[in-house]
Amino acid sequence: MKHALPDLKALFGLRHAAPHRAAQPATGRDVVMRITLDAQHATPLRQALIRDCAGQSWTIRMTPLHGTDRVRLMLYLPRSALKDAMQRVTRFAPTAEIGQLLEVPDAPTDAWSKLMHDAEPPLADAYGRHKDQATGEDTIAHLLTEDHVLLDLAVANREALFAHLAQFIEQHYGLEAASVTAGLAAREALGSTALGQGVAVPHGHVKGIHGAVALYVRPIMPIPFDAPDGRPVTDLVVLFVPEWANMTHLHLLAEVAERFCDQRFRERLHACADPHAVCELFADFEVQDAAERGVTGAARATDHRL
Repeated sequence: MKHALPDLKALFGLRHAAPHRAAQPATGRDVVMRITLDAQHATPLRQALIRDCAGQSWTIRMTPLHGTDRVRLMLYLPRSALKDAMQRVTRFAPTAEIGQLLEVPDAPTDAWSKLMHDAEPPLADAYGRHKDQATGEDTIAHLLTEDHVLLDLAVANREALFAHLAQFIEQHYGLEAASVTAGLAAREALGSTALGQGVAVPHGHVKGIHGAVALYVRPIMPIPFDAPDGRPVTDLVVLFVPEWANMTHLHLLAEVAERFCDQRFRERLHACADPHAVCELFADFEVQDAAERGVTGAARATDHRL
């Protein structure tokens, strides 16, 4: 059974949420939540939960929903952290659905153990044709090249932007422009790919493309994009991936969301005057992230996986 977020707000007393307080030491039983949400919201939610549940035993696992841009998160949390977790879901993923909310018994049965240790999603189809696993090369910094940075692009709206992107893909990769435009428009029809803060991530699976493609676009004038905060878009990262590359697709979407959550990054990006500076900035922040993960990894929650 799935629950809409407004119902869950009432269930957990979140209609008028109190200011966030640091999570208290875990008491009582743990709970399992299964949440379905847009992939672009998964990383900000994960980061918030890491902060809230630091020092407590918890797990987060992500499974892509093939053929969609949504993912399913399984959260294993202390019951004392449940209310804060619901507040974070409400804030970062307002269109999320809660599919399961269960209390873990004191002595988990075999069935519970199986639930908590489900196998990771397969890396290949039944015939082993495509191993879809994000690697160190599947990052924006590695994919973005200077000729894929389009600054001061003269487009007035989404339709003009998508037409320009389709022509770019046709010229550089030999794919039919009409199918690229249709793919971008079809994804946008499911809901705006704008993240807020003037950022959007148009994206889609493209038949015939052999690897992931990333572009950075800065239009000369902000573009209306039906963003959740109502702001027009000034920065776009555009992603095209093969039809089979679901994990790579989700990895890149999460990276974009994480990068643009950083105000320092957004400010420095706006200061970049040429494509070389843009590419260097993405590369610099990737190196910084790797260094920070190495230093702080041991101090984070005891078990979190994506």
